[in-house]
Amino acid sequence: MIQMRFRQAARAATALALGGLAALTVAGCAPGDDQEDAVAGGPGAAISFPAEPPDGPMPEIGPAPEGYTPTAAGSPSTDIWMGALVREGGALSIPDLGRATDRDAYDNQPSFLLDGSAILHTAALDRTQTEIMRLTAPGASERLTNTAEVSEFSALQIPGQDAFSAIHEIRGLQYLWRYDLSGEPLGPIFATAEPVGYHAWANEHVVAMFILGNPATLQVGDALSGEIRVVAERPGRSIHRIPGTEEISFVRKVSDDEWWIERFNPAAGTTERIVQTLPGREDYAWTPEGEIVMGDGSRLYVWSPSSEWTEIADFSDVGVAGITRLAVSPAGDRIAIVANRPGD
Repeated sequence: MIQMRFRQAARAATALALGGLAALTVAGCAPGDDQEDAVAGGPGAAISFPAEPPDGPMPEIGPAPEGYTPTAAGSPSTDIWMGALVREGGALSIPDLGRATDRDAYDNQPSFLLDGSAILHTAALDRTQTEIMRLTAPGASERLTNTAEVSEFSALQIPGQDAFSAIHEIRGLQYLWRYDLSGEPLGPIFATAEPVGYHAWANEHVVAMFILGNPATLQVGDALSGEIRVVAERPGRSIHRIPGTEEISFVRKVSDDEWWIERFNPAAGTTERIVQTLPGREDYAWTPEGEIVMGDGSRLYVWSPSSEWTEIADFSDVGVAGITRLAVSPAGDRIAIVANRPGD
């Protein structure tokens, strides 16, 4: 359990923002036939993934390359902060923000479960491996994954399943794997997409993946057919499903100083520019109403189709600096913000 040390007022505000997640059971996690059916693709599941990757057999995993350094070894110290996302007269604000994790280590990459009942996030519990955790209340992070020799990161619940996907890093190779909501590994989703850094689901079986390389590429794969295609070069790491659609948004880095958030329609194969990012920033999140939230330093900004980037909060007074990743709850009433710890 991650211990918390923030002010009493912030603790109370954050607990309220989390919507009383303490003592809740994550939907689908209770043992029983329904969970097994959903994970295995039985009567409780909308989509049944193949037992083996449909794009080919998994290659043999050899020894780590010379000079290989696990992801956890170079991870910075970051905290996840939580707050209520309040809308008054069309304007967004975050009246109170408090730490949800407080360790001199890496707690990062938050994503809400689809029912909003908890957050999945990545934690470096040592300098060897990262693990997927489930955060149900401030200070209450439960370890889900515990796979020998493997680091897991970038977890997202798979639409229509009581399962999540995450990057499975072993000896320098990074594949997209599936896990049930208790953290039990269910196996690889693709065999030929590697190394995967980040991803987002467009629907129950189509996923966009950031594939590292020179240049990095955005590739879209079908977990049922195994078809994978390259759709863009030089994407950023922040990839998201656009709420209310089956489209994917990503950052296209046209040049060192020109970055655009674009939308990609997997069915039509078309892309369209939405808005230019804040200078040098690539992490963002969508609200259900179609706004984009992005951080810069200690400040938070929002963009909508009817207005340009507008500052909605400055968290410097509570010690937030170096905002990176963000996540907004499915209901749009809570926000998770990742920020650097002091000195990092």
